[in-house]
Amino acid sequence: MFKKIYTFFASLKLTIFLFLFLAATSILGTLIPQGLNPEQYQELYNPRLFSIFDFFNAFDMYHSWWFTLLLVLLSVNVVFCTFPRIPRIWRLTFRGKKIIDDSIFASSPIRKTIALQKNTPGIEQQSADIIKALVATPVKEEKDGRIYLFAEKGRYSRLGIILVHLSIIFILAGGLIGTIWGFNGQMLIVEGEQSDIVTLFSDAGTKKLDFSVRCSDFAIDFYETGMPKEYRSDVTIIEGEKERISGSIRVNHPLKYGGMKFCQATYGIAGVKNLQIFAKNTTTKDEIILHLNMMKKVSLPESDTFFAIAKFSPDYEGRGPAVLGVVIESDRPHDIFWIFGDNGKTDNQKAGNFTFTLKDFEKIYYTGIQVSRDPGVLLVWFGFVTILAGFILSIFLTHRKMWIRISENQNGGEIKIAATTSGDRKDFEKNLERLLAASVAE
Repeated sequence: MFKKIYTFFASLKLTIFLFLFLAATSILGTLIPQGLNPEQYQELYNPRLFSIFDFFNAFDMYHSWWFTLLLVLLSVNVVFCTFPRIPRIWRLTFRGKKIIDDSIFASSPIRKTIALQKNTPGIEQQSADIIKALVATPVKEEKDGRIYLFAEKGRYSRLGIILVHLSIIFILAGGLIGTIWGFNGQMLIVEGEQSDIVTLFSDAGTKKLDFSVRCSDFAIDFYETGMPKEYRSDVTIIEGEKERISGSIRVNHPLKYGGMKFCQATYGIAGVKNLQIFAKNTTTKDEIILHLNMMKKVSLPESDTFFAIAKFSPDYEGRGPAVLGVVIESDRPHDIFWIFGDNGKTDNQKAGNFTFTLKDFEKIYYTGIQVSRDPGVLLVWFGFVTILAGFILSIFLTHRKMWIRISENQNGGEIKIAATTSGDRKDFEKNLERLLAASVAE
């Protein structure tokens, strides 16, 4: 039973299937918009197709249970394919150099045999020079009247394939950890206030933090065209009624705390304060600047009438900023109307004996801070470093081994050459022939 399970998870066919299936679903994830509201999806797809996509969580595919399962299966498959091979590769890489190995001269993919003339001078030094030119400085051993020379280089290139496989495991594990225990959402905080609630993206609900984020101040600079140039949130992290850390969040300059990253994402106008309303009595011609805040009533001069601001609009019907004014008189229904600035329409700003004009106000902004937590990101980065090291070892290091056995007797003798190379074999053999020819010529 265990053998069948092992064979299934260590299968190369399973690897290919999972890679192809993940590639196909990833393409599907780019075709289907991710993270929209349900109402938007209902407008894009008919009810039947919407129900199918919704059942398989295709609108948040990369966090769906089945996509996570595919990643888990691929991780297990890579583990089963990799770890059984590690002991053998480790032994071949770090075991001692085996110099005397007569079997290699019959099994090596590159083999040469050269007959020696009697009393050939300097043959050992010439053989050592050939190995040094092609591989590295050789080591020497003698046995039974034979001289053995051996050299090896690039032995650590064998570790490249292990590192590549391990990197895939690290990256997949980091992605799974981030998917399961991470989150991504947004906080909308009015300046001067604080919050500990993150609204998760893709309608995934909310998450309560173990601390609060207070927006002490929000500042924005504009270009002459009116487009925002830069906006900044000065925030303080409050945990256990203590201020833990303070800092400014700007675009591309996040704040990090508690394994979370806080990025400046958006902003908006939450309200106004310190409103200035120019009021004029059309009967007495008296004029006054009213200073008031939202939903706070003040009395109008020379009358028993009160005035208040009920609502603010940053751009009412394309006519610029406006406030909804309320004139309050006893025993009469409230008179409600919109008040514009100097370029507004005064006809809509008259109530009773008074006309009103919006002169000035201070905006109260809210800041939109994107909050993300990915506990697997370090593992993913480690995986990228590992795969880079694996590719460097595999691609840029050539593993070569070379043996030469020199045998001499009364009738002369012979030289036997054996070699292996993970690089360009034809180039290696060409250089070997060239060096041998040069040695014979000497």
